[in-house]
Amino acid sequence: MSQTALILVGAAAFVVLMVALGRAAATRTSGDAESYFVADRGLRRFVLFAAIFGTNMTAFVMLGLPGVAYHGGVSIWLMLAGPLLFVMPLSFYFGYRCWLVARRYGYITPVEFYRERFQSDGLAVLMFLGFVGWTIPYVLTGVIGGGRALESFTGGTIPYWAGGLAVTVVVAYYTWAGGMKGTAWTNTAQAVLFMAFLLLAVVLVANAAGGTGRIADTLQRENPQLLTRSWDGPFSVGATISQLILFSFIIFAFPFVWIRMISARSSKDLRVSGIVYPVALVLTWVPAILLGLWSASLVPGLVGAEADSAIFVLTGQLLPDWVAAFGLVALLAIVMSSMDAQVLTLSNMLSRDIVGRYQRGSTPTSQVRSARVFVLALLALTYAMSLLDMPGIFDVAEFAFTGFAVFYPLLIAGIFWRRATKWGAMASLVVGQALAITGYLGWYPAVAGLQPVFWGVTIGAATLVVVSLLTPPQDAAADRFHAVWDKVQTAGTGSPTAAPEPAPRSTIGEPGQ
Repeated sequence: MSQTALILVGAAAFVVLMVALGRAAATRTSGDAESYFVADRGLRRFVLFAAIFGTNMTAFVMLGLPGVAYHGGVSIWLMLAGPLLFVMPLSFYFGYRCWLVARRYGYITPVEFYRERFQSDGLAVLMFLGFVGWTIPYVLTGVIGGGRALESFTGGTIPYWAGGLAVTVVVAYYTWAGGMKGTAWTNTAQAVLFMAFLLLAVVLVANAAGGTGRIADTLQRENPQLLTRSWDGPFSVGATISQLILFSFIIFAFPFVWIRMISARSSKDLRVSGIVYPVALVLTWVPAILLGLWSASLVPGLVGAEADSAIFVLTGQLLPDWVAAFGLVALLAIVMSSMDAQVLTLSNMLSRDIVGRYQRGSTPTSQVRSARVFVLALLALTYAMSLLDMPGIFDVAEFAFTGFAVFYPLLIAGIFWRRATKWGAMASLVVGQALAITGYLGWYPAVAGLQPVFWGVTIGAATLVVVSLLTPPQDAAADRFHAVWDKVQTAGTGSPTAAPEPAPRSTIGEPGQ
């Protein structure tokens, strides 16, 4: 069997598996909003972890990180430091507090959560627009990555437009049919596949190339600069500080991760996912970076965005055809594992925070119907955008990350600081978004290498504090949320395993509200 035929068979088998899981989830998903959007708040241990982890592991990991490592070498390693340091504390405290209140009051989206915390429709609209505006470019990385991969792996037999369309259609089906359960179940299989491929590829490539020592010697001789930490250009002190800010908290600024957190069956399940996540991150990012770095020695000559495909060029040249087929399956898995959650979250917010909030006569059941329509419409829009001339995966992802990052101040202040007000939150979001966008447009100069994310987050945080202190406090709104947390603290151990009261049905967005 030829390599192309083997690759097509592998891709077809993967598609069948995804469709089957989506269909199985659909039979266990009702037309109720809690069931479709948050899986009846019943995601457990490994499925919860895979749903959160898989959602974050986008085409950026297999097509972005290796390209950066190929050109920049070991300088990329510090990107790992932030997530490793902050994921567990954020899971224990930020994620746990959101889970408690969302479960108590029946909140389903971060927009309605913070609308009630700050008692502000204006803030809710700003958050909705920001989340939608930054999620669509992120979804784009999946369509672009899938289309480029299928075209590359099949030698053009499947053109870019057809590859992107195939990925879009498969994700559309199981997301439309199975909702949160469909995406969580498929994410579980997808996470296993892409992690297995990356770990296997590191072992097989090292063996085929004569061992890690030989690869390192070649790099030292031919590209010594890649083995030295650079403090210039994109790896300067200012850029490094900016990247640490960006990647330290970004996980919990994503609305699609927030919704998965509140879908946990128990706080213990949420805590376990927070412990396992950094371990899985190492097992995924380290192989991806290593393979990109090794490619600079083993497959030299890749220029610019060509290095995004370094892993697959490398495995295609050194390893058997079945590994190439496995590589495509792994890439499709990592692409779809993020696309599905992002699109489901957008449709969730559109149906709950817009249709449900402002359309008279809306019910939870009609919101689910609207969400299913939005899933198809959003994916069609994203696919159409992917046909335009697009930059590299890393650039698109980093641009989207910066937009999400400026939500940090209001997301964290709304949970931990009683004195935060809606005016401070809105001012922070507007200022932060403006700095992020204008910075990428080059409307103000870079100072000491500090990137737009640094200015958006730090000045946005300062704005929130100053404006909140200058505006009237919202004690009643803050007390409603803090009372839930305080009750858990005083009821027993005060530990993150304490159970909240049963969740009543949310009335937000229902008729008469």
